[in-house]
Amino acid sequence: MSDKIDTIRIQLDFLQGAIWPSDFETGEPLTGNAIVDNDEQIRQLNKTIGDLFTSYYELDSHGQACWFNRNKERHDKATMLRLLGELNARLHAVNDGSFIVDDRETSRVRKL
Repeated sequence: MSDKIDTIRIQLDFLQGAIWPSDFETGEPLTGNAIVDNDEQIRQLNKTIGDLFTSYYELDSHGQACWFNRNKERHDKATMLRLLGELNARLHAVNDGSFIVDDRETSRVRKL
């Protein structure tokens, strides 16, 4: 284990997994931390969360090129909280002390 402590950021945005940065097509985290980036369970959760969040964006809708559907996000709140909880639990389970998690989303989603 290296002395360097990585920060794994959880942040949601269009065409992005929950872990920043990620490959939006595969869900592969691109953090540079091999434990996180190579864990298949993390990849799957990351892809699922990213796809769900991206589904809230509608192109050429409501007179805008890209419109965010806040009602759909609120509707999916319980699902998103469950998935974020699973992701955080998996990150905690595999953490060997080489990273900390900066979760910028769970508390925001709870407030929806």
